[in-house]
Amino acid sequence: MQTLVYFSNDGIQVLQGMIKGGHLTISNFKTLPVETGALINGVITNEEAVKETIAEALKESPHLFKNMKLVIDSSLIATKNVEVPKLKPKELAAVAATEFEDTAGNYDALVVDYAHIPGPAGNNLFCCGVEKRVLESYVALFASLKIQIKSIDVGLNTLIQYVSATRDYKGMTVAINILDGKNLVSLLFENGIYIFSNRSRLLSERGTDAFANELSGKLSSLIQFNKSQKSEYTLNMSLYAGLDEYELNGLRALNFDPDLNLFIIPQTPNIKNGFVMDESFNFGRFIYPIAGFFAGIKPINLFDAYRKSNVIKKELPFEYKALILPAAMILICLFVFGVFFGLKYSAQKSLEESNAYISDESNQAEYMQAKELTDEVSGIQAEISNVESINTAIGTNPNLTSDKLSHMVTLCNGVIALNAMEYDGTTGAIHISATANNEKEAAQYIKRLKETQYFTQVDYTGYAQVAASSGQTSTFGNTTSTGATSTGFGFSADAYLKAGDAQ
Repeated sequence: MQTLVYFSNDGIQVLQGMIKGGHLTISNFKTLPVETGALINGVITNEEAVKETIAEALKESPHLFKNMKLVIDSSLIATKNVEVPKLKPKELAAVAATEFEDTAGNYDALVVDYAHIPGPAGNNLFCCGVEKRVLESYVALFASLKIQIKSIDVGLNTLIQYVSATRDYKGMTVAINILDGKNLVSLLFENGIYIFSNRSRLLSERGTDAFANELSGKLSSLIQFNKSQKSEYTLNMSLYAGLDEYELNGLRALNFDPDLNLFIIPQTPNIKNGFVMDESFNFGRFIYPIAGFFAGIKPINLFDAYRKSNVIKKELPFEYKALILPAAMILICLFVFGVFFGLKYSAQKSLEESNAYISDESNQAEYMQAKELTDEVSGIQAEISNVESINTAIGTNPNLTSDKLSHMVTLCNGVIALNAMEYDGTTGAIHISATANNEKEAAQYIKRLKETQYFTQVDYTGYAQVAASSGQTSTFGNTTSTGATSTGFGFSADAYLKAGDAQ
């Protein structure tokens, strides 16, 4: 039996069960209440309070944390989905480490690991990097309680592995949204393959109209991203974990797409309850520890990576260090003497062979023939050089790809509505016309465009207050709602692409 532990905003979730042949049987589950504020953004901030809770649980059930695997989730976890060729494990580990070199300055001492996930052209690499201080808070806590950690995985990877291993999700284009308190993690799968994920914090009180509006905005961003990809797979279903029926009905009332179905995430057939059915068990609220049982062909284990990062190489004794310099100097002298002796012998032998070769009349005739051929080759190379110059000039044109357009759309963060995008192939300029909720969001969007490093310059003409009408009508049950007129800030910008593919 294996134990999965996840620190949620509602408490410590403990789930025990056994997985065999891709089927999970849950034998026990429990949520241990923890003092508010003891865990913030996946980091243990009040170790004593958490330690006291776990110690009390151990008194009641001594085997509650036996054979334990930990699943963590935090905005401090960096992740990347990378398409890679077939490589050896050591080479894949090197790829995962280098993926975070450009963002290392934003994090404090990253611990990195990777897993395999399905990709459009085969297996992709899911890379994750976690700040060492995040892991240290968990390692120190369980070490003080003498509880052994078998492994540490990240929540996003477990969800991808669960969906990839579940037959019911095969070939589906679906959004899966996980709510943990006010934290929302949304994943987009196209044809059963993980494409994109987004993390955000909801500001409104749960169960309110404002809360439903926020969820609707996040869903709209996923739909817009799916459409911007010009994918052959259309998003037609959005599933929610951690949301109750009342909150879901409020979201359904705002759903503007009649072809999009909204449901509470179901318990799939590959997961069974090995205990007497209890109404208090909520599949969606335990989704992270449940998904943690599906590890994939190469599990992520940040605990092993953390321990390896702490290994300190033993230093040589002082006496040995003192002998290093004299020994190195002797070896260098011997090496230099050997090189000079070898060069002298080789030069003498080469000189004799060269003289004999030059004196040969047949070689002299071949030389004259080769000289004529060389002149002809030089003429051909001049023509090739002219062709290459033309190709180089063509290659300097700005290259507008779907990846760049998709990235520009995701930079909207659900608060910018893109009205139009026009591309001038002659100048490499993309003219953007959009509407923001306020002037600050418009300026921040321009700033995010500049930070992409796609453009040589971004000309922002400022904003103007405009009126926007959401004139759609949606009906749910016997209740009808009509859109209202709101005020936004229209703005435009000209972003000039850098030349070629270098950007």
